[in-house]
Amino acid sequence: MKVLLNSVMYAVLFAAVIMVTSSLNAKDWWPADVNPYNPSCSGGTDECWALPENNAAKLPGAKYVPLSPDQIKKKHNICVSFPHLKDSYWVGVAYGIISEGKRLGQKVTLLEAGGYTNLERQLRQVEDCISAGADALILSAISGKGNINQVDEIRGKGIPVVDLVNGIGTQVDAKILESWYLLGYLACDWIAQKHPEGSGKTSAAWFPGPPGAAWSVAGDKGCHDAVKGSDVEIIATKWGDTGKSIQLKLVEDVVASRTKGGTTDLNYIVGATPTIEAAVGVVRDRGIQDTTRLVAYYYNTGSHILLKQGRMDMAPTDHMVLQGQIAIDQAVRILEGLPMSTGGSPEYKNPDRITEHVQPVPTVVTKENYNDFDPASTLAPDGWKPVFRVD
Repeated sequence: MKVLLNSVMYAVLFAAVIMVTSSLNAKDWWPADVNPYNPSCSGGTDECWALPENNAAKLPGAKYVPLSPDQIKKKHNICVSFPHLKDSYWVGVAYGIISEGKRLGQKVTLLEAGGYTNLERQLRQVEDCISAGADALILSAISGKGNINQVDEIRGKGIPVVDLVNGIGTQVDAKILESWYLLGYLACDWIAQKHPEGSGKTSAAWFPGPPGAAWSVAGDKGCHDAVKGSDVEIIATKWGDTGKSIQLKLVEDVVASRTKGGTTDLNYIVGATPTIEAAVGVVRDRGIQDTTRLVAYYYNTGSHILLKQGRMDMAPTDHMVLQGQIAIDQAVRILEGLPMSTGGSPEYKNPDRITEHVQPVPTVVTKENYNDFDPASTLAPDGWKPVFRVD
């Protein structure tokens, strides 16, 4: 796995800085570069992601082309549920959802639960939205396990569910879902490559995000796998909601624990993007910005600004605007009975069921290649505010 990622994936990912985003410079966002999973992991089993044929370095490329409005016969009622809208990552996904819903003439209701500690609120919101007559659900689940029963009940009523961004451990009708294992791997492997075995021990504090969320659990495994066989030592793993105040407290506690006699022994802080946004102030106030480097394992507006300023080193993007756009397109195709854009693939352990599971080709953005990166597929336009309903 590590050899394949190092030898193949980095070439693809750095090339994607130009390839993926250049197609988004025009008014139309398509065609977009995606990786289809074959078999599809729409059955909800973790082992599907670990199959050799779903190795990130072996995934085939495809062009995703969405529906045009004249192909659609009906305005459908689509319910969309997010964990929160507290940071620009989810604002980017929201922009993709709302802009594509408008383009395709659909009715869209966007809900947000206020944070990863609010599973019960998300469940109630989804229940109310479905009861109000939703034709489909696009779900970014707070919990890979806690949302399962509700999703099973909704699909049991014949209402399709699209799994967006976060992942869930049960069967769904389509997935637009990046490998969070890969994103965690990319961030920590970027560090590991700078500190190979025998080069001298280096310390990293790791902040994967909320406990129990499928995405953060996968990212955690990716990071820990990436540093195996290197001289990088993960001296602390701290879980917590991605609210910036919570991440700030976690970072402060770790930095304080690594500081003695005015000297801080911590070479890297790596984790969720709100973690890195919070860490910037901590390292500045302690005067360790030249010795403690900052790496995120996904992208947001804060990452974009900090990379431009040279105050952090690296962040991969999973193109969240694009993910929102594709989720709407997938939902409409299912409701209209139309083929999926990439044709779909047999579902893992259920080959008679054809579903679509795709991910945008991820892009590694660093201080060095920042000027080549077009954020149109990743960030909402400047000044855009979330809209919660499209009629």
